[in-house]
Amino acid sequence: MTKKSARKVLFVALEIMGIIVALIFVYPALMVITNAVKPIGEILKNPFALPKAFTLKNILDIIENQNFFSALFNTLSIAVVVVVVTVILSAMAGYKLGRFGGKISIIISMLFISCMLVPFQAILIPIAKMAKTLTIAGTKLGYVLIIIPLYAPMGIFVCQGFVKTIPISLEESAVLDGCNPFETFFRIVFPLLTPILASITVLYSLWIWNDYALASLMLTSVSRRTLTLMVYSGFSKFSNRWDFSLATLSLSVIPVLIFYVFMQKYIVRGITAGAIKG
Repeated sequence: MTKKSARKVLFVALEIMGIIVALIFVYPALMVITNAVKPIGEILKNPFALPKAFTLKNILDIIENQNFFSALFNTLSIAVVVVVVTVILSAMAGYKLGRFGGKISIIISMLFISCMLVPFQAILIPIAKMAKTLTIAGTKLGYVLIIIPLYAPMGIFVCQGFVKTIPISLEESAVLDGCNPFETFFRIVFPLLTPILASITVLYSLWIWNDYALASLMLTSVSRRTLTLMVYSGFSKFSNRWDFSLATLSLSVIPVLIFYVFMQKYIVRGITAGAIKG
């Protein structure tokens, strides 16, 4: 076998392995969605089979009886506010720390990195006490005010490294044209950070959508619960009704799955954008 043929065989083998691994990861999600549109009898008889009697009754019952749209609105509103504020603050802080060096910047950067190393469970009780003291426990505002500083260090760390790939001559030209520091940042630097900020936006959105620990601590009211809390409540309420439980899970997964499908290219673009300096 020639060297070229061996490479071709290896390439095909890797492709087949990749497809198999992809199917292993995708199959559980497909199983959840297919069982969500099956009657309870079919699920109990054979949960791995395709639906013989396709029905939307399970999904419609969850939408009507579990305040799905209220939970969806809460999740979307929280996600939009947290993502917008955190991305802007992370970009500004990362730019400042990455562009203007010195011992103080290094110390602050190390503090942000150390915050990423602390397990959330270790600060859960202090957060609960602080929220109660500030009278923001059980409110969406309190949840937003707490989750922003928890997510910001990762964005600051990424933006700080990306800023170093931007030529400083662009900012010098802006200053010569009369731009102040804020104009220089928002007109010159911020647009150049778009690839990495898009990646951060996707990651933040997925984190917020899947957050349970802090949401269960801060959003105790039924009217303020997110989709993740709705899923937990659904599995507790319908422990013996897999049709309703899986319908609840499918409704919570489909919106973020659609969002990820449309935004995944920005993750790759953000990862590769910083590979070439200058």
